[in-house]
Amino acid sequence: MLSTFTLRDGRTLEYLDLGDPDGIPLIFFHGTPSTGGQGAVVAEAARSHGVRLIAPSRPGYGGSTMSPPGLARTANDTLELADNLGVGRFALLGSSGGGPFALAMAAADPERVSAIAVLASPGKYAEVKPEVLGEDDRRALDLAAAGQFEEALEVMKTVADADLQALRGLSAEEFSEAMAKMGPPGGGWLNRHPELLQAFQADFRRAITTSDGMSRDNLSWLREWDFDPASVSIRVQLVYGESDRMAEVAHGEWLRDHLSDSELRVIPGDHGAVAFGAAEPFFATLATD
Repeated sequence: MLSTFTLRDGRTLEYLDLGDPDGIPLIFFHGTPSTGGQGAVVAEAARSHGVRLIAPSRPGYGGSTMSPPGLARTANDTLELADNLGVGRFALLGSSGGGPFALAMAAADPERVSAIAVLASPGKYAEVKPEVLGEDDRRALDLAAAGQFEEALEVMKTVADADLQALRGLSAEEFSEAMAKMGPPGGGWLNRHPELLQAFQADFRRAITTSDGMSRDNLSWLREWDFDPASVSIRVQLVYGESDRMAEVAHGEWLRDHLSDSELRVIPGDHGAVAFGAAEPFFATLATD
């Protein structure tokens, strides 16, 4: 069940606390778009390896209050949540769009991070894949660079609304059918795990009720990052899929080249095979360390 926590500045942060309640604490940074509810997709794998999974919903998603974009800002919110839960040291797992936020948190308080993995996540798009940025994306980035964050978010929301509007207002059955036609973001891996696909779709449907969270996410990691990846002092496990077209290996290579200490592994499979399937091996390493 999703819970909420009031941050010091009065904003609300929603989170999911699953897995083994007495296990190794791990903070899970969900993909884009989704909420902390996406943690349910990997919760059983966490529980089986004695891992306590804490999954906050980033600002603009679910019950978490919207805030200006920023990777470091999200890291500070999450550190406050960890303090409130009495969690001292913790592992970090960034899945898909959550990877840059996990790295920002590792940079913010490295002494508390026991291990970190980034699965199928974006690097800095302007350097890795500048050709995928559309005219509206570039306009939003220009506005953000000028400090006009509200205007930049409005541009990003227009882009997101165009992609998501057709999925809103559908029944659960209609939504599932529409997602099947589009091809789920998790690809074939989720189709091979129907019980997890159901959890993924339920969370995805909730996450796109508005475009706030997705727009904030996109602007946070499309623009200049507000922390230096080289400042992450702990070794980062980077995992990418050979056939992943959502987060191509080039993103992992960019991160490897900009982190001070990392290991890049490329495994067979699509986006879901990495973003979700590669979580269990990481949980297993935590249990044996």
